[in-house]
Amino acid sequence: MKKFIVLALIAILSVSCYTNEDQTRLQQECKSLASEKQHLQGQVSALNTEIHDLKVHKNSLVTGKEIKYIVKFKIKQGTFTLDIFEHAKNEMNSIEIEIPVNKDYYNKLTIGQDITDSFKWGSLIVNGDFSELHMKVVGKRIE
Repeated sequence: MKKFIVLALIAILSVSCYTNEDQTRLQQECKSLASEKQHLQGQVSALNTEIHDLKVHKNSLVTGKEIKYIVKFKIKQGTFTLDIFEHAKNEMNSIEIEIPVNKDYYNKLTIGQDITDSFKWGSLIVNGDFSELHMKVVGKRIE
């Protein structure tokens, strides 16, 4: 019981020793460490992608097959409306397609990038419908 009381007193004293400046400094350090962690995770992801690409290149050299750069696009309509059913319909009618592209174009694209964001003038004129056609990168791979 005495050990518990001593430990409790030490804990209370150590907590009460922190000033507002200490707490602010520790919070800033936590934010800095979180930012550094996110940066390092990005680097790990990029290195894993590089390792995969190198394995594919090695495999193509061994087998003599040509390397294919494939991008998966999602195409869907976006409608300016508060009607949740219209948004659900647009999502259900979306399509995903995979297209082989050249290496330079493949390297320029990032996952999540919106390739086109074009207003559909015909829908406005004929139906009075404010909508856009979106083409977004949802995946990339090398074979």
